[in-house]
Amino acid sequence: MNNKLLNKHILIFLCLVLVACKTEKDSGDNDLFLALALASAASSSSLEQYTPNQANWDNFSSKPFENTTNRSHDPDGVGWLTAASWENAKWDGTVYDPTKYTRAQFTNIICPSGDQIRGIREVFYANRPFADNRNPTKAEVDEWHRIALNHIRALVGYSSEDRKVKKDHCMFKRALWGQERRFTTMWDSKYPGTNGSAYGPCAGSGNAHCGATFIPDLEDQAAYLPSGHPGCSTQAGAEGVTGAPKTDIPWSIKWSRAFCQYLGSEGFWGGHVGPFFHREKFGFSFYDNGNNATLRAKWTGELMDNRYPAP
Repeated sequence: MNNKLLNKHILIFLCLVLVACKTEKDSGDNDLFLALALASAASSSSLEQYTPNQANWDNFSSKPFENTTNRSHDPDGVGWLTAASWENAKWDGTVYDPTKYTRAQFTNIICPSGDQIRGIREVFYANRPFADNRNPTKAEVDEWHRIALNHIRALVGYSSEDRKVKKDHCMFKRALWGQERRFTTMWDSKYPGTNGSAYGPCAGSGNAHCGATFIPDLEDQAAYLPSGHPGCSTQAGAEGVTGAPKTDIPWSIKWSRAFCQYLGSEGFWGGHVGPFFHREKFGFSFYDNGNNATLRAKWTGELMDNRYPAP
């Protein structure tokens, strides 16, 4: 069943439930709930998917719920993060200047824990990016990552429209092609090269960025791209690869561990951290490696100025 049809069925179900339970006393609450449900489902059904269908997310859907720790993919559904920890991670709107703090201090401000970014819980519930917190779609997760990236930019005062990051089809596709090149042999016979290089193949290579420059030909790209989208090619940008995210971490915070680890180890001016704040366009690919959900992040477009010169 496609997403639009599924959302339609969800809306019909919600409406039937609300009509059945609606009374004069609680009609206001029910109307508000219905409005929120309608808005969330309508928004989700209109989202464009950037992560290709070929990306295998089966374990990302099942593993978070293999035990009773997690209830859903939203922040409150993450079993090991307490209400007190989220209270400690609230944001009061303060703009943080990284030049005023040590690396450790700034990391602790932006990431009160390795899985929590300051203010991210409130951002999630203000936007309600998942129509079903138990089963978010790829399009919804893609959009959530855009919202979340723009939030960390706002934490340092990058909140104007020209500072906001955008999703890019070729970055999402190239991130997946890089993962497929590194972790499988599916492209090797048709596309030979120097093993372990940025182009690949990658069998047995310890180079985390192996596959970074790999792009299949236009014929092979077609199955990954939206109909009518021009082919992808190499362009100026950056790449980060990390195994910090885990397969069993819910989607609302899965990416946070990658960002917070980079920030803690490199600081605001680190090579892997910079694009999170200063590149115009992005694409994420999470690849299931058992316990790890390896993130390959691709960045391109304008490289915006860093308003905080390194001390």
